[in-house]
Amino acid sequence: MTKVTQMNGNDSKVPEIASFDSDVNAATLVEELESAGCVIVKNHIDDHRMHQLHSELQPYLDSAPYGRTEFAGRTSRRRNGLLTKSETCRDLAIDPLVLAICDGILGPNCVNYRLHVTMLVELMPGEVRQEIHRDGEIYPIQHPAPPMTLSAFWAYTDFTEENGATLVAPGSHRWSQDRRPEADELVQAVMPKGSLLLYTSSVWHGSEANRSDSVRTGMGLHYSLGWLRQEENQVLSSPPEVARHFSERLQRLIGYDFGGPYLGFVEQGNPIGLLRDDDEGDFARTEPALNAQREKIELLRLGALNTDD
Repeated sequence: MTKVTQMNGNDSKVPEIASFDSDVNAATLVEELESAGCVIVKNHIDDHRMHQLHSELQPYLDSAPYGRTEFAGRTSRRRNGLLTKSETCRDLAIDPLVLAICDGILGPNCVNYRLHVTMLVELMPGEVRQEIHRDGEIYPIQHPAPPMTLSAFWAYTDFTEENGATLVAPGSHRWSQDRRPEADELVQAVMPKGSLLLYTSSVWHGSEANRSDSVRTGMGLHYSLGWLRQEENQVLSSPPEVARHFSERLQRLIGYDFGGPYLGFVEQGNPIGLLRDDDEGDFARTEPALNAQREKIELLRLGALNTDD
């Protein structure tokens, strides 16, 4: 393990992001995420696969419009719906290491987790710093909170200090709702192309300004608890006539499956039946395996209740 370390203007250390080689095991990464809320896996995919990913996705990014809001950036380009655009992206969405981390981070609080959003984010030279934010802010939940999402942000290009490598506040997943990071509590996720930055929903983060003469592009394949509304509507982005050509693991991950007992059924039962021409369904709203798994998950307490008991 190594640490991504930087110095501030007073020559004192700022927080660090632990960085591991690609042969790291999931349990080590889960432990680091629980401790710091963020971690880097270096060089997780090789140059050949990165070339494939670029050849499949770059034409869509080249034709994308520039952002039109402060948050999306004015000299940034974005694309979503990546599963329909790239076979390599579909493989990365079910990367065994990432899913094993999801098992450890999201699994304790849900029966199934979901692919939450797919996105390419390209910062052009001159783009300004993004507003620092928490991904979990899209839900009306007070922080700190158990992980609702796990963000897997792939370095589609090299991430450097100059080109806008993501700013992260390690440990901020444990901070109170109103505490925001000071400048010396932020560190950039500097990493080579093919690497992976992981962070959970309560972590403060945002892209740094691009002060270089090259683009910085990241690919987000993020995951969420299965009983939450996904940020990107995956079953509309990948309707049945498209999703039937995906692997079954990916089909279930994007939403063609129960979210838990009695969550997300269609008339014939499990939504996976929509992708099977010969499946008439059993009209069941749950399954024995889901019921058994439901008994094992940790119940979340949202706020305090006043009772006489």
